[in-house]
Amino acid sequence: MLWGMTEHHTLLPATAPFDFSCSLRALASFSPCSGDQRIAEGRVRKALPHPVDPRQAVVVEVGPPPDGYTGVALAVFAETELSAAEAAQVELAVDRWLGLSEDRTGFLATAEADPAMRRVLAIGRGLHQVRFSSLAEGTVYFTLTQRSTQWFAAARKRRLAEDQGPRLTVDGVDYVAFPAMPTVLGLDLADLTRYAGSRSRAERLREVLEGVAALDEQWLRTADYESVRSALLAIKGVGMFTAHAILLRVLGRPDDTPLEMAQFTRVATMLYGEPTPQPAEIRERYGPWVGWWAYLSRTAMSWTEDDPPPGERRKRPGRQRAKSAGGEPNPEGAQAATDSSQRSSVRTPHPVAPLTVSPSLVSDQAGDDMSMCAQLSRMEPVNSRR
Repeated sequence: MLWGMTEHHTLLPATAPFDFSCSLRALASFSPCSGDQRIAEGRVRKALPHPVDPRQAVVVEVGPPPDGYTGVALAVFAETELSAAEAAQVELAVDRWLGLSEDRTGFLATAEADPAMRRVLAIGRGLHQVRFSSLAEGTVYFTLTQRSTQWFAAARKRRLAEDQGPRLTVDGVDYVAFPAMPTVLGLDLADLTRYAGSRSRAERLREVLEGVAALDEQWLRTADYESVRSALLAIKGVGMFTAHAILLRVLGRPDDTPLEMAQFTRVATMLYGEPTPQPAEIRERYGPWVGWWAYLSRTAMSWTEDDPPPGERRKRPGRQRAKSAGGEPNPEGAQAATDSSQRSSVRTPHPVAPLTVSPSLVSDQAGDDMSMCAQLSRMEPVNSRR
């Protein structure tokens, strides 16, 4: 027990197979949230908004469970004691963040029958999908990637959290949570412009946030997939890429993903060689779990040094200009990683306002935000101070 601090301890179950070390590895390399948590000694600490009072934060510490238990050990630090209902809400947020309740039985059975997936399963069988920790955070990030770069979107998101998010100090480290949806919606257009980098991007961000907030989050998570996708696409400022990104990387819904994008066609070629299966063939094979195929394949393939199939030379593609008129990334021109994503130990600086897009900063987010990006997390989060 820390002085002036209450703690809540519990075990959270995960649907087998589950390997927490895979979760930590995915968290450490998920560049859109790089620096938003602290990973050390086989545990991760992260701030979340208080389940009742968004002006306060709680800090969750997730670690390995006791031997023989499938799941994680959870400690929650708060300034005041959490009620049973409040603790349950925090536990649910952690469950969703780490995808603990994902039942991947059908997907794994299909993947095990796919010979090309053997090397992926050998290192990533226990990986559940790591997601954005809240609907507000993921919606802000994916909207900010439109007509911008992944690096700038992450920096803008981080700056918004630094200024507007609640914080809590644990063991001398000041953790900052991404603000709750009502807090972000409560910002005036001038403030949003300061974080978004331009008035037009701020207006688009407000339109998307208002549209998503008008939809019931539980409905977004549980309703018929096509109905939810249609509802998201009906929001002004949401195109096919953003809708799929929110569905998969925020809501954890694997029913579909834009396999036609270069990031996924490259993975398919690395896995299957030539002739490479067409997106329609992969969708037919994996059905409602095709999003998990995309996530696990890209993530686990980045963890292995296996040689690519014959005829494929492992190289990082050049930067390409690829934007549609509506601000959505062009699937044919998206790249998988930027130069900044390869740095393992350089602290990402806070951007200076106002942030603007130059011709050289073309849209390259499609290679990162739909899956993981090969950037190692720093030991100290950007949104923390010692």
